[in-house]
Amino acid sequence: MEAGKNDTVQVTGMRTVITKRNSGAVKDATGAASAGPAPDSYRERLFKYIPAEVVVLYVAVYGIAYALFAADPLFSLMARWILIAGIVGTPLYLWKTQQVTEGVQLVISTAGFVLWVCALGVVPVSELPGFNQIIASLALPLYVFLSPLIEGIPDRW
Repeated sequence: MEAGKNDTVQVTGMRTVITKRNSGAVKDATGAASAGPAPDSYRERLFKYIPAEVVVLYVAVYGIAYALFAADPLFSLMARWILIAGIVGTPLYLWKTQQVTEGVQLVISTAGFVLWVCALGVVPVSELPGFNQIIASLALPLYVFLSPLIEGIPDRW
């Protein structure tokens, strides 16, 4: 595949999703264009789009806060701040620690974090008007199975 001037992409992190759109050419460490890696398979995209580290951190922090402060009248406010920190922290963590630069991947992973939290049914989301635990629990597997298809059907399954 021949790459044009605007097709060059620099892969910097282990979580960068390679798609047909950006697989034309990749700059190596010297800046020379080289053949890009093969597009990610469905499974590779699936693992890249699930923010497992952030979900685990959220569950741990929320669980500790719940164990220590559940009886406190301000716990609901504290739980909301923990949720907001998780939402803001997801793209920041992926961008700074994992060097993810694809905006689509950052948005998909942040949405995934929110869906995981909704499926858990924790205080900040369960108190929202109109929250339905069944719908939230059904949305999570739909996200998990469909999110790798957002940028098109992968070449390799």
